[in-house]
Amino acid sequence: MGFAGSLAEVAAILLVAAAVGWAGAGALVPRGVPAERLAWGFAAGLAILTASVPLAFALRMPPGWLPFVLLAALTVSLARLLRIRESASVEKGPSPGALTWVFLVALAAGVALYGLRALTEPMWANDYLAIWGLKGKTFFAEGGVPQRLFQWRSLSFSHPEYPLGLPFLYAGIGFLLGRWDDHAMALVFPFVQVATLLALFGWLRRRGAAWPLALGVSALLSHFEPLYRGFTTGMAEVPLSFGLLLLGTSLCDQVDRTDRGASRRLGLASLVCAGTKNEGLFFVAAALVVAALSALSRKGLAARAAAALALPAALVVAAHRLIRRSLPLRDFDFTLLRKPEALLPRVGESLATAIHEIPLAAWIGLAALAVLLAVGRPVPAGERLLALAACGLGAYLLLPSLAVAGPAWLVRTASFRTIAALAPLAAAGLAVRLAPLFGTRDTGQGTGEVGL
Repeated sequence: MGFAGSLAEVAAILLVAAAVGWAGAGALVPRGVPAERLAWGFAAGLAILTASVPLAFALRMPPGWLPFVLLAALTVSLARLLRIRESASVEKGPSPGALTWVFLVALAAGVALYGLRALTEPMWANDYLAIWGLKGKTFFAEGGVPQRLFQWRSLSFSHPEYPLGLPFLYAGIGFLLGRWDDHAMALVFPFVQVATLLALFGWLRRRGAAWPLALGVSALLSHFEPLYRGFTTGMAEVPLSFGLLLLGTSLCDQVDRTDRGASRRLGLASLVCAGTKNEGLFFVAAALVVAALSALSRKGLAARAAAALALPAALVVAAHRLIRRSLPLRDFDFTLLRKPEALLPRVGESLATAIHEIPLAAWIGLAALAVLLAVGRPVPAGERLLALAACGLGAYLLLPSLAVAGPAWLVRTASFRTIAALAPLAAAGLAVRLAPLFGTRDTGQGTGEVGL
């Protein structure tokens, strides 16, 4: 079978997962915002596909369609019982004009360009070959999780301490496909990009942003090449950026009590982030702090947000402990935190290297962001999103100071790639601050009581 046939099969698998997720998303997203429901449905579908692999291994059943169908049936059944019957209040506004069509064309072009970058050749990035793809292919070939991945020193380059969500997803697609095809499997990443753009557009519309603003921001994000490029295809930054956007927007909805599905969405976002990368746990913790600060005057709300955030992340940690036991982060020396005399020079080196490595185009982009921040109006939801993004930026800039191989090495090899994953989160925060300038309503404060 040629590449086109394999690509069609992978597309069919992803569409089936999205369809199952769409049915399940009835318990997550209020009616009236199909773009947002599609995005959350795709996240739920990928989560089901990912979870079907360890489930099959644990129950000693053949991995593939049977465990996937079982999980899908359970999810759809629960969703029918917990279905959200309320509808979101989304203003239709004026009919789309010429500018809207320009943004639509730009959006389609951004998606097409990333699809071309992702699918031109098999996934080839170093971290895909050495970490994510290696583990996924091993799970697929072995039909299980061999302990050598976590115990053999000769395989330490594969970072045994990293979460297994993405490798399980790769293996899940391989089992449904019936073979390993890491060229056609790259289609996951353009699908994730589209889901991210749908989540951004749908959430902004639900929170009162006008058509041109929501669509224009989504179109600009689709062309953000530091994130959507061939090199990041196969690695964890694109899925994590999707998870962070879901985390930030659902956190705002939970704090603002917009609808009954907010806490459920927050729980799924926590699960996605914690299962994708180690720093996902950091973002969940940062979201806990933001929720606590935002809900000081609202009795019981912080506790509900804490439960929705902490319990799924704890479940991911416990599952990893069962599979591979506790493993240290080998790239970092956390004893430096107790030695300020040694840490401070390394912090300086990290920041100096980051500033020196920023290209001219990035400085122009940062200047534009500063202007947008100054022009925008303070909106609680926007402040929370930007606070979460700022926590991530600070961590990514300071973490290299703890790197065993030295701050400069980590800044040059990973910092800008990981910082790029904050783009969707920052875009949502900036856009919701700009929305009042377009004469749109501020839906920062919901009226419904949030429930589980």
